[in-house]
Amino acid sequence: MFEIASQITSKLAPDRRPFVFPQVLEITEQYIEKKVKVKPGASIDEIALRRYSDSIVSRLCDAIQPDVQSGEAPLLPRIERYRPFGSTSEVRFSSLKEAFGTVRSHVSHVVVDSGWEHKVAYELDKNSDVVAYVKNDHLDFTIPYEWEHEVHPYIPDFIIRLRLKDDSEINMILEVKGYETEKDRAKKPAAQRWVSAVNHHGGFGRWILRECRSPYQLPKILENTKHEAEELYCTALPAN
Repeated sequence: MFEIASQITSKLAPDRRPFVFPQVLEITEQYIEKKVKVKPGASIDEIALRRYSDSIVSRLCDAIQPDVQSGEAPLLPRIERYRPFGSTSEVRFSSLKEAFGTVRSHVSHVVVDSGWEHKVAYELDKNSDVVAYVKNDHLDFTIPYEWEHEVHPYIPDFIIRLRLKDDSEINMILEVKGYETEKDRAKKPAAQRWVSAVNHHGGFGRWILRECRSPYQLPKILENTKHEAEELYCTALPAN
């Protein structure tokens, strides 16, 4: 545990090791106690093996965020210097996969890899709170995450703009996932870290991350996300 906490501290706060290490060690102990499951015949000591320790280090490095309220500097995104903004106007490609026309998307068709994606697009097209959406296909919108010693690109499924009650908008990253692997679980904290950094920056709108385990849950997810965002961001409406 000390070695794992030391690696995390070196990555997150190399200049503040003596002050940060006790906090990181406590988080590491809590994570191992709650999240690590030991199979029969195995020993908890095996977390010292690199295949396990590297996974814990990566997961916690993505999950631990600075304490902004106590004065720590917030996370900020690394922005491409010559292309800070992407656009659906740049999407041009051909596909042999099944495609369906869209109503609220700025891209004419959704190319689906599964029946679930078609159902999600259908629900988004008929939802009046959806200003626009796009399947993240040929958009070059990726979020880096670490898995087994390497950095990989995480490609979320959909990007959605929701209208709030004061006519402001919020951008929602939507991941549609049924069965989830350990590799999939490594993507979520990295995506949450990205959302936090972009929101702290403030120059790219407001963002939120959501997962959908079934397309039939999507209407409820959109409704709950809208209400949550309104509580966070909308100004109070004057009384009649």
